[in-house]
Amino acid sequence: MTGRVLGAGFWVLAFAAGASGQSFTERGFIETDFIGYPQTAPNDSGQAIGEALFRYEAFYKLDSDWQFAGGIDARADTHEQVDRAWELSWDDRETRRPSFEVRQLNATYSKKKLTLVLGKQFIRWGKADILNPTDRFAPRDYLSVVDNDFLGITAVRATYGGQSDTIDLVWAPLFTPSRVPLLDQRWSNLPPGIALTELPPSFPGGSQFGARWNHIGGVAEYSLSFYDGHNNLPLFYYQETQPLTADVERYIRRCACTAATRPSL
Repeated sequence: MTGRVLGAGFWVLAFAAGASGQSFTERGFIETDFIGYPQTAPNDSGQAIGEALFRYEAFYKLDSDWQFAGGIDARADTHEQVDRAWELSWDDRETRRPSFEVRQLNATYSKKKLTLVLGKQFIRWGKADILNPTDRFAPRDYLSVVDNDFLGITAVRATYGGQSDTIDLVWAPLFTPSRVPLLDQRWSNLPPGIALTELPPSFPGGSQFGARWNHIGGVAEYSLSFYDGHNNLPLFYYQETQPLTADVERYIRRCACTAATRPSL
């Protein structure tokens, strides 16, 4: 059972910054959510969760070639899924959601068929109802499985093409993992009687690279992609310290793979 209340919101439309065609746009909102569960879980007695989110985004168009975008999120909740430390996060590597984070901050250069985006951004390679094998640069926040969202990544993205065919190249120097449910909350579904101590996660170094060709023709869409990088969903390594007690550490596995999507009509 979920409920959502829009506590307050504001949207400011673009206005001219001068005769040169420069423009500035800003938007934002304050949102409060309520999630209720009819039953408790073996490792989680919470049945009512309250959340609050403040989001602010700004966009500035310098000229016909350059534009800039930035956004921040501020969060709070009652179930300790949001970190209580009042610190600004950039890389989204925290186990819990940060109280303050840079949602996006990037610069976009466009010239004819070329578009170049540098900075923290959202990258989607195709869409699907459940799982998309080509969506390699789109980590998600799965702390609450019933309401998850995408996370931005730090990357350089170059797109070249027109309406029918596009080539997309992405280089991400900083790895951003997906967030998974906390071990002491209901979505981990751990059996009772087992004591787990979660160690700090181990994140890999190195960068990620991907290339994608996409074709739209008639009523069908095709794509072929290559990805050399890390899986954004972690695996878990555990070591038993004594009976019914274990130390658990999440880690990331690297992969080099190709994927193709079937035609979407």
